Amino acid sequence: MHPRVKAFLLFLLYVVLSQGFGALFGWLIVVKLHAFDANDSAWRPAVFVWSEGIGILGALLATVIVALVGRRPMSRLGYARSGVLRQCAMGSLFGLVGVVLLVGAISALGGFTFGTISGAAYALPWLVAFLFVGVSEEMDFRAAPLMTLAEAIGFWPAAILLSVLFAALHYFFKPMENVADALSVGLLGLFMCFTVLRTGAIWFAIGFHALFDFAAIFLFGAPNSGNKGVPVATKLLSGGYHGPAWLTGGPLGVEASWLVFPLIALFFISFSLLYRPAAIRSAHPVQEHSGGTA
Repeated sequence: MHPRVKAFLLFLLYVVLSQGFGALFGWLIVVKLHAFDANDSAWRPAVFVWSEGIGILGALLATVIVALVGRRPMSRLGYARSGVLRQCAMGSLFGLVGVVLLVGAISALGGFTFGTISGAAYALPWLVAFLFVGVSEEMDFRAAPLMTLAEAIGFWPAAILLSVLFAALHYFFKPMENVADALSVGLLGLFMCFTVLRTGAIWFAIGFHALFDFAAIFLFGAPNSGNKGVPVATKLLSGGYHGPAWLTGGPLGVEASWLVFPLIALFFISFSLLYRPAAIRSAHPVQEHSGGTA
């Protein structure tokens, strides 16, 4: 079998298995064990931990099977063992500083007031919840699927395809979505693909994803269309957003602010300078100039 065909079949195998396992575990945990109410639309840390935990378990089992069938080490599917904490910490710093800069710019233009601290007791539960979100979504979009599809069609075509899918899922399956939000989500997804290319693993992307969401939604109380366009009740600061949607993002949150696009460009530039390809090219099989080999 041609290596690229084999890689594409492994990609399809992952998609089928991860979705199948996720549905099975969701049925067992929600329907049979009644661990939590899937119809509860209120955003609370426990709901995220349960729902994203189901996704993590399904993705993990699917990845293990793909590794066994494809005779690949887990490190080749985005789970390199070296530098886990360091990369996750750097990604977290990028995500946190990025949101601070974004909200700072919105505030400077009159679109945000900080208020007082009111939800400090919920900091750790929300941090854990968004860590689960980061792990779940990076496993499903930037680990085995990206690595196998990159071997089949090349890295950047695979990254663009998965990022478009990432944006489309937000645009078509979340209420009140608009082009700005979908575009920013897609570009952020592409940035996280870039971090996987340069580091060979998903650890930086996990830290970035988790702290970006944590800072935006908990620390600065940004609303989200998935939460009916309002902030979480247990946000850290009592202040809020006001002004035009192009500035604040409106009910979609700060990732839908048009100020996010210069920030995303800054992410690409600063990460590219910190993680140069010459320093990491031998560390993993996916190369910037090709799709690798199967």
